[in-house]
Amino acid sequence: KHFFEDITHYDSKFFITIKDLLVKPGFLTKEYLAGKRAKYLHPIRMYMFISFLYFLMAFSLNHKGHQVEEGLVQRATYEVEKHFSDSIKTMLITVKKDTVNGALKEAMLTDLLTKLKHESDYDQEHFNFTIIGTLDYRQLRSYDSLQKSLPESKREHTIKSWVYSRWLTTINHYGEGTVALLIDKTQHIIPKMMFILLPLFALFFKVFYSAKKFLYTDHAIFSIHFHSAVFLLFIFFWILNLIFPFLSLYTSIAQLILPCFYLAIALHSVYQQSIVMSVIKTIALVLLYSASILIGFLVVTLITLL
Repeated sequence: KHFFEDITHYDSKFFITIKDLLVKPGFLTKEYLAGKRAKYLHPIRMYMFISFLYFLMAFSLNHKGHQVEEGLVQRATYEVEKHFSDSIKTMLITVKKDTVNGALKEAMLTDLLTKLKHESDYDQEHFNFTIIGTLDYRQLRSYDSLQKSLPESKREHTIKSWVYSRWLTTINHYGEGTVALLIDKTQHIIPKMMFILLPLFALFFKVFYSAKKFLYTDHAIFSIHFHSAVFLLFIFFWILNLIFPFLSLYTSIAQLILPCFYLAIALHSVYQQSIVMSVIKTIALVLLYSASILIGFLVVTLITLL
């Protein structure tokens, strides 16, 4: 009930909360910890509302579905053509070439066969893309062929071999739509991943700051406010990109730098340490959090391959 009220009723409490969240880093956390909560949205309700808008915009701007469908259509077309090609090859073997009708039939079948795409042609046209880093489809297929040529006892049974096998199976099924499919699945898991990263971020604060002065719940409130502010910044820059596409490079840089500046100012405001110490802890927190996000994305990628 409260969640939908926040969506449909933009009262003064909403605007005051958003303004102070963006303009005064750390201020809302200080007010909440001091017990001054009446004129502000509850942190969890605010986070739910802002993250709802953020991921709604992310999904609405994602147009990968048609690429997945095109990949399936292309693959189905290839399977049909391959079936006809194999049938023609079988007919060519059985045709009697020593008769006039047989020679004519052979010529017609050969001509028809040349008009159909062969597997190598299909691979060249639809699988010529990079999966990650320098890894492409041909390398996957080469690796898979090498593994199958080895005795079972000498084959690799590692995470790498499993991932490569799953990637190859997925690509063989979706063709060009594979990358779009993985991106689409990953985006839908990210909101769930954030519910793990958010409390983990608060746990990092517990390591960096005295347990006598601050409880874990205090750090959790700070984490919620910080993530809400970052989501709002991302929403702003996405809108800016839609209006002024030529600014995309600058907005991408800003999306990396501004959250770090915001975090340093907020730390200095809430935890009352020197600016130098706040900057040092900001760098450490950003590195820890970036590593956590990277691990999270690796896990998400593995999940999308299941």
